[in-house]
Formats: sequence, C-alpha cells, structure tokens
Amino acid sequence: MNSSENRLESNYQSGNKRIAKNTLVVYGQLAIRVLLGLYTSRLALEALGVSDFGLYSVVGGIVALFTVISSSLGGTTVRYINVERGKPDGDLNRVFNVCHVLHIAMAVFLFLLLEVGGIYYIHHYLNAEAGKEGTAMFAFQVATIVCCLGIFNVPFSSLFNAAEKFLFTAVVAISVKAVQLILLYWLLTYDGNRIGAFAIIEGLTTLASFVIYHYYCYRRWPDIVRWRFIKEWGIYKEILIFSYYNLLTSIAYMGRNQGSMLLINFFFGTVVNGAFAVGKTIERNISPFARNIQNAAAPQMTQSYSGGDMERVYYLTNRICKYCILMMMLAFFPLWAELDFILHLWLIKVPEGALVFCQIILLMVFVSVTDGGLTHVANASGKISKFKMTYSIVTLACIPVGFIILKAGYPAYSLLIVFLIADIFWRISQIYLMHRILHFPVLRFCRESYLPPLIASIPIILCMILTSQIQTDSRLWHLCHLAFILLLTVFSIYYLGLQKNERKKVTNHIKTKILKQS
Repeated sequence: MNSSENRLESNYQSGNKRIAKNTLVVYGQLAIRVLLGLYTSRLALEALGVSDFGLYSVVGGIVALFTVISSSLGGTTVRYINVERGKPDGDLNRVFNVCHVLHIAMAVFLFLLLEVGGIYYIHHYLNAEAGKEGTAMFAFQVATIVCCLGIFNVPFSSLFNAAEKFLFTAVVAISVKAVQLILLYWLLTYDGNRIGAFAIIEGLTTLASFVIYHYYCYRRWPDIVRWRFIKEWGIYKEILIFSYYNLLTSIAYMGRNQGSMLLINFFFGTVVNGAFAVGKTIERNISPFARNIQNAAAPQMTQSYSGGDMERVYYLTNRICKYCILMMMLAFFPLWAELDFILHLWLIKVPEGALVFCQIILLMVFVSVTDGGLTHVANASGKISKFKMTYSIVTLACIPVGFIILKAGYPAYSLLIVFLIADIFWRISQIYLMHRILHFPVLRFCRESYLPPLIASIPIILCMILTSQIQTDSRLWHLCHLAFILLLTVFSIYYLGLQKNERKKVTNHIKTKILKQS
C-alpha cells in the first residue's frame, strides 16, 4: 500500500472515529433529554389538564414547528459552510452573512404571515371553551415571537453542526430542559392563568438556548460571524433556490403537522387534541433516537461528495441507514410491546384515544428513519428539486384527503393512517429518484441497509405475537415483558443485524471499556 493510500485509510479511520464520538455524545444527550422531555410533558398535562393541553398544542404548536423550519434552513447553511470549508480559498464569512440576511428576511415574512393568518384562525375557527380566546391569543403571540427570533439565530446554531461541536449543544440542550422542568414544578402550584404561564416558560427556555448560541459564536468564531453585507447577488440566488426547496419540504411537513391538529380540533374538539398531543410528544422524543447518527455523519457525507469520493459516500449512507434502523428497533419494539402499560405509568390518567394515536405515530417514526442518509446525499449533490417537490406534494396531499375522510365520519386516527400510507409511498419514490437522478446503487443500498434489520426483526415479531396472548394486570409481568423484549431486540440486532466484523468491533470496544474501568 503506497503513502497516499495509507493517508486515505488514516483519514477514513479518523472520520469514522469522529462519527462514533459524535454519535455517543448525541445519544447521551438524547437519553437524558427523552427522560426529561417525557416527564415535563407529564407535568404539563397534569398542570393544564387535557383540554387546555390540547388547546396549547393547537395555538402554541408554532414553537415546536420552529424546529422544523430551523432544521431545514439550518441544513442549507450547514451544507454551504461544509462545501466552503472544503475549498482551499473558501470564505466562510461570506457564506455565513448571505445566509444570515436570508434568515432575517424569512423571519420578517413569517412574522407577518402568522400575525395575519393565525389571528384570523383564532377569531373565526378555533374550537375552544368559552372564555379561553384571550388566553389562546396570548400563547399564540408568545410562540410567534420566539419562532421568529429562533429563525433569526439559525445561522449561528448551524455553525455548531458544521464544526461538529455536538458536546456543547448537548450541554446547552440538557441544561435548558432541566430549567424547564423546574419551572413546570412551579406551574403546578400556580393559581393564575396556567396556559399563559406555560407559554412564557416555553418561550423563555427556548429563547435562552438561542442567546447562548449567539454569544458563543461571537466568542469562538468572530471572523466568521462578523457582520458585512454581501452584494454578490449570484450567491444569494444560489442559496435562496436551495433554501427554497429545503423550506418547501419544511412548510409541507409543518402544514401537515399543524393542519392535522386543526382538522382534529375542527371535527372533534380540544379533548381529542390532547390525546393527539400525547402521540406527538412520543414522536418528538423518539424520532431523534435514530436520526442523531445521520446528524453526526452528515458533515462527512457532504465533504466526501463534494470531494468526489463516491465510494465513501455509499459506504457511509448504507451503514448509517442500517444503524439508524437498528437503533430505532431498540426503542420501537419494547415500546410497541408495552405501550398501554407505559402510557399509564407515564401519564397515570391517559386521554381517551391516545393509545391508537401513539401506535400509528410509532409506525410513522419507524418509516421515517428508513431514510438513512439518502436526504443528505441528495442535498450534497445539489440536485434536489424533484426530491423536494415530490415530498411536498405527497405530504400536503394528506390534508385534503384527511379532510374528506373525517368529513365522511371516520374516526380521528384515520387521519394518521393516511399519513402513514403517504410516508411509505414517499420512501419508495425517494429510492426511485436516487437511482434515476443520482445513479445511486439502490439494490446494494437495500441489501446492505434494509435486509439485516428485516432479518433481525423476525424473531422479535414472532415472540411479541406469542406473548400478546397473555392478558394480565400484573405490573411485574409488564416490567419483565418489557425487559425481555428489550434484551431479545439487543441479541437479535447483535447476532442477526450486524456483520461478523461489526460484532468484533462492538465486542472489542466493550472489552476495552471494561479493562479501563478495572
């Protein structure tokens, strides 16, 4: 092996180690955030009640939707910063300031749009208890302001992803969640307007993380974030077009997400909204469980693609997709096996219909992680128009179809079944477009990414079918069953989902950790 090949192999190993380190950091963060997030949701439901919790999920859901918008716009910023970092004469300050200007414009536009459309909806269509209109309006205004300020700060938070500063973001996220938990304990003792107070808590804790990111960027990367107005309109157009397609998918997802809440509110009222909000809470806490691997590998995928190293791109994409699915299995199967027990353990008083909502949402989350790194590869190529347009059409079509189904008298969960079918159709379309546009080796992708998890799932599913026949109210049985399914999933993943060399690496890593402890 010559010196250039040695350097290449060394770079690959270094890159893989960084991905592994980043993944461990974000998973440690995720484990803590999931526990805090589930408990804060329980406290919020206890403090507000089912009806008010459902009301806030409708008008205050814009805070959660901010993360969808920011991730899409931030993805554009991360993509262009990574591409610029790969250039010998790259100007990071130029790219950052162009993205900064575009985000300011987007924040102003969104603020005006929400002020007109949101207020009109609250006054004319919101199905809420009498006397709650003023409270709903206050919560909406707080959420709107926080949303727009968050978009304004997206370029700053995106720098952390581009620089792979995952440890810092983990510490900030956990600290903010811990503060939110303390404030929710106070909310339980508060006798005033709890929805208004809850909106302020959500707003302040979210805003705090934005301020921290902003401050750190000016201290850590002053040359990159230094303000200057770029007058090269070509780069604005290029980034704006890319952002437009990314934003289009976010708006489609946002429209489906918020549209589903509005449809459920229109046909069934805030009580069913509360049950639906429980399912969305599960989604928010479980979705990152597998997606964090993608986020940890995304910078290297983009840099490898821009450098023309396609074999490295294929390797990362296939491995990341497989690991995403395997990691999701660790959460999916135990949750599915004992979901009703877990809901009662978590919430004590479970809203009617929440179980079915949570089951379908779990399936939707599982389908979503089968994306693996496909979206990152498409974004790295820059050929994203057909991907984004197809996704947006399929996603937004769910709302009119859902309206027709609910209007016909079908139950509320029918709306989520429509979403699930649409998500499966989109994944098939995405794989087809990867082959058609990017000449991506989809057969190799399916063989390496989908087949091992499928084989590993068979014994777990068979066992769950058998144990589902046992009907008992014993808490000990449910806890033992939960632990058994988790252990079975771990063994199935290890022996059926991983290759021999992967099992060897896992075993060696565990032995190394044990020796260090001893």
